[in-house]
Amino acid sequence: MLLLRRIFFYLFVVLYVVFCPLIIFYAVGYIYRPGPEAEIVKSGLIYLSTTPAGAMVYLGHRRYTRRTPTILANLYPGEYPVTLILKNHKSWSETLPVESGKATVLETILLLPEVWNQKTLVPETFDDLIPLEGGRFFLLENGSNVEDLFIYDLKEEKRWPLLAQALPGTKVSFRFVARGGPAFLLHTESKNGDQYLWFTVRSGGAQVRNLTNFFSEKPDQVDWDSQEKKYLFFLHDDNLNRIDFLSKAVTPKFLERVRSYSLSDKKLYVLGKDGILEQLNLNGQREKLIFQDPFAENSLFGSGEKFKIYAFMENFILLLGEKGELLSNRFPHHFVEDGVLGLEFYLKLKRILIWKRNALGILDLPKEYVDKESGAPKVTWILTQGERLEQAFWVYEGSHVIFRDKNKVFLMELETYAKPHLYFLTEVKNKSSIFYSEETGKLYFLDSVSGHLRSLVVLPRWEIPPLPFPERTEEKKEMELKQYGI
Repeated sequence: MLLLRRIFFYLFVVLYVVFCPLIIFYAVGYIYRPGPEAEIVKSGLIYLSTTPAGAMVYLGHRRYTRRTPTILANLYPGEYPVTLILKNHKSWSETLPVESGKATVLETILLLPEVWNQKTLVPETFDDLIPLEGGRFFLLENGSNVEDLFIYDLKEEKRWPLLAQALPGTKVSFRFVARGGPAFLLHTESKNGDQYLWFTVRSGGAQVRNLTNFFSEKPDQVDWDSQEKKYLFFLHDDNLNRIDFLSKAVTPKFLERVRSYSLSDKKLYVLGKDGILEQLNLNGQREKLIFQDPFAENSLFGSGEKFKIYAFMENFILLLGEKGELLSNRFPHHFVEDGVLGLEFYLKLKRILIWKRNALGILDLPKEYVDKESGAPKVTWILTQGERLEQAFWVYEGSHVIFRDKNKVFLMELETYAKPHLYFLTEVKNKSSIFYSEETGKLYFLDSVSGHLRSLVVLPRWEIPPLPFPERTEEKKEMELKQYGI
């Protein structure tokens, strides 16, 4: 009996000595890799979260027991073919890398439906859709007269005439859409004479002001800041003028020798004829010198070209020239030599979407900007075979992009470990614009055949997992990873 006890005791000691370190290693993320070169390696993991949730996960040909969102833990370093399958949706597949001691995280996988959820919003024929700043309203146009303009409210899903009282025979000769809010200026022509009408759009209607007395000629640019609604600025013959709605007065030549300007967050950003870029308050007083180069007028900004000024961030300004050159006050100053048609900024990730006629690119800004050649941001071109790109929008927290190429609309998935995935969405009416709202998750467009206003659900907001990564926050994400030794 004593001998048997000793045998069990020594057997237990041997098992403890052999397996206890293995258990500890496993608990902190180390696993045994069998084979000719057997070794203990630190494992990695894959985290997958999908919209909609509940997709089956296949690792190679082996089905994983849990559905998305989920963690595939204790994986050997290497590459793993992953497939996600959800009923009534297209399957998603990609080969994902797993590195020792690291997590491969895909938080914003968008599973596309086999049949897109589309809806006719207004069963009338329109020629164009004109987005307004702010994301809630856009104009619908089905002719050249004022009575052919309508406002559509995305939130209420309603449309109404631009003017409650029609103005028969009043033609719209040109319009300026403000960048600072849901507002625009119309120049109209009728037998009663020309008029300049200023519209600010709000729920249920639009407020209109007759500004004919303030304009002697067509302005080159018009801007308004919804944060400071009393002022309207317009540029004409290199002079910046200011209209005060409260006093009903105009200040001509508010600023002189102005090549270009922008209005953002109650600030004026002005590029002068002398090549100096500066920030001013709305009373014209200088607050900050942004950029000055003794050779700037001839080298960086050219001799007289106009620019669109984008004040996306403090101390980082982009300027888009008439030839499509993309410049900045920060090094390397020239980001794109020519051909840029438009920009879309995503503040949360500090990413800028850039498109040319045949190319789509992304400019990622560093957390801390250093004006040195090493580490300077560069444009990464993610599409180079387009035909005629004209619009682009960020989708799903910057993980996807929607763009219009001629009359076709595509969705591109960026959060991949291979080439971006490209999907066709729909075809739209010739020469008409589109609009995507991140708030509703819908694409708005004019049907290619009927010209009716339609919507297409790209991002089903009601099916987004509330916590794409367990507990969502970075600190709790790290805690979750530590459970797997990462």
